Amino acid sequence: MDINQNLPEKELLCQLHHGDIQAFDILYHRYSQIIYANILKFLKNETSAEDLLQDVFLRIWENRSKIDPEQSFAAFLFTCSRNITFNFKRRLKLEMESEVQLAYGALESENTIDKVLDSKEAMVLVEDLLSRLPTQRQKIFRLSKLEGKSYKEIAEEMDISIATVRDHIVKANKFIRHGALQDNGFSALLMILLLHAAN
Repeated sequence: MDINQNLPEKELLCQLHHGDIQAFDILYHRYSQIIYANILKFLKNETSAEDLLQDVFLRIWENRSKIDPEQSFAAFLFTCSRNITFNFKRRLKLEMESEVQLAYGALESENTIDKVLDSKEAMVLVEDLLSRLPTQRQKIFRLSKLEGKSYKEIAEEMDISIATVRDHIVKANKFIRHGALQDNGFSALLMILLLHAAN
């Protein structure tokens, strides 16, 4: 049975607490734009802001049983998004500092970074990591990152919910970044740059 879009927030949170995906979608549409704008204000990067927005709502879904319907959901969202954004900026800063050190070391020897960028090995790694994803997740990731389709377009094409698309994209991103980090020939930052360039 469809949930009324105009239900009070407290009732929606109670439904969310019991795992109702439609209640989650309604809350997402109510708050996603303002949370996205808040994240973008700190990051100044639309792609990263969109990725972190998905991380915020994935965290909401995973911790839905802990959300108190009596408390302000907006305040909870802002706190969650702020923490995720600050953690992202801290990790990125550390990664960039590490990349600078690695790049200087490589340039002193044989320009390893340039060779990686000039070769096709980076995309071979991307394809290898993609091939390890479940079939549906792989297809959704390709449609989003490689073909540039919106979550809504993908949801309509595959006859699934936007929340399902969002969940697959977030999990695929995390898997690929983790895989890049484990590969001795490529850095996490390089892989992130490649994925962003594919958008």
